[in-house]
Amino acid sequence: MCGIFCLISLQNNPEILLQKFKLFEKSLLRRGPNSVKTAFHKLKDSSVLIAASVLWLQGADMTVQPLEDDKSVLIYNGDVFGGTLITEELRQSVGDTKLFFEALTKSDNVFHVLRDIQGPYAFVYINILDNKIYFGRDSYGRRSLLIGKNANEIVVTSVAMRHTEFEFIELPCIGIFSIDLKTGKWQVLPWKRKNKNFNEKLQEIELFVEQKILIELFQFKQFKSFSVPNKSQLEILEEIVLLPPDDVFCKLTNSSYIDNVLHLKTLLENSVRKRILSQPQFCQDCFKQYTCDHAVTGVLFSGGVDCAVLALLTDKFVEKTRPIDLINVAFEKEGSYNTPDRLTGLSTLSELQILCPERIWNFVEVNVTRQELDSCRAERISDLIYPLKSILDDSLGCALWFASRASTATYRSPCRTLLVGMGADELFGGYTKHRAAFQKRGWQGLHEILEEDWQNLPHRNLARDDRVVSDHGRQLRTPYLDEEVVDFIQSLNCWDKTFPSNELPQGIGEKILLRTLANYLDLKNAARLKKRALQFGSRIANPKENAHETSLRL
Repeated sequence: MCGIFCLISLQNNPEILLQKFKLFEKSLLRRGPNSVKTAFHKLKDSSVLIAASVLWLQGADMTVQPLEDDKSVLIYNGDVFGGTLITEELRQSVGDTKLFFEALTKSDNVFHVLRDIQGPYAFVYINILDNKIYFGRDSYGRRSLLIGKNANEIVVTSVAMRHTEFEFIELPCIGIFSIDLKTGKWQVLPWKRKNKNFNEKLQEIELFVEQKILIELFQFKQFKSFSVPNKSQLEILEEIVLLPPDDVFCKLTNSSYIDNVLHLKTLLENSVRKRILSQPQFCQDCFKQYTCDHAVTGVLFSGGVDCAVLALLTDKFVEKTRPIDLINVAFEKEGSYNTPDRLTGLSTLSELQILCPERIWNFVEVNVTRQELDSCRAERISDLIYPLKSILDDSLGCALWFASRASTATYRSPCRTLLVGMGADELFGGYTKHRAAFQKRGWQGLHEILEEDWQNLPHRNLARDDRVVSDHGRQLRTPYLDEEVVDFIQSLNCWDKTFPSNELPQGIGEKILLRTLANYLDLKNAARLKKRALQFGSRIANPKENAHETSLRL
């Protein structure tokens, strides 16, 4: 993990640029334990100051950034988990940063290299010979990258602050951007699957930088189109609505439906395996040592089906002598922390203890007073949420910041990576609006709302969540957003993954594919828990507020 900073300026004095950088240095340092390294490059018509702070997670040794040679410079925040150019064997020995740099420098087409990479990333790459700067985020938007401007300068950074001379927006993850420093021209190469919001997001950044952005022509892949299901495709669903709720999952696992369940199990196991084993096997507290038996992996844990599956699969790939931290956050209400998520978390913890009796599960009860919430929001969290500012951003950003801090009166989690269930509701159809769309317009309405939610996911909260979690020097990892998992789920018809029918109780039909997997894994109770949003399950949110209005607290 790396904190990225790149300042592009007509100013030739590096001391002046360093003064501007000091506004951002503290934020970058919180993303990793190492000091910030800077580099200054005078190009043909511009000067560039770049800086990075590194949290080491892949490879036998830490790679100091920026990476430089006489032709190019790279700052990179990411995790490569797949692709043909960077193999798993090489990543384990060399780390992904050097390999990412080598792949870029050896190719005459930056865009083609990046299309092959699997995993979350954000980067800035300078081609010194061509006087071009390339920057962008992966197509799902799993890493933060902001773009800022003042009258004469542009900043590209992982995290910013309010109330500076720069104005910021989140860089849309619609493709890879480049700036020709000789001409000042911008260009973008869209991802192979062109986001349906592409034109809207492109216009937003064109307005922000006040110039037209050229689009490199490319043959886009088409998204899955809707076709009306035939009777045989819906046969199993018509059968389960006639059964008692407790028999539904048993019926599905004893039918051809099990094929998708088992394939999903294989893909999720591989996704979790890569995200657990791709890190040094020592915790934050033992950073200078090379062996420890403390927790290195945590799971954001409400007890719901998404995180329950992740926790159980995590047990397969963490040594039995090492604990796993299950982090559960609750906000004070009338002196109590018995929130809905606390209760379901304890319930599912009991299931995990029965299924994995040899494992030490640290149930980390993060209790937050209203006074502490207000204080930390004002002092720190508002800057991390920035440039977002809605009430929903406020609630979710604060809840995730306290959860990822993972600190109680007697214990602070030393885990280096935090697994979260983000993306599961969009992929498997878990939101209330999915049920409403199905009731109003049937399968076509459900297909369209699922497609819309998936298209919106990169622009909603992933970058914000990366910023707030990284503030504690931890890496956010999202197994459901693994490319192989996504490709499989997106290849399915909507009725193969969710059935939000009123003929089934809530907690059964929505996300039915994932719930069937949970039941198959013997997470019988967790498989049946209703969906509950983090802001309500932790009781940070006021249900009377409009989530999409601007928060006056930020």
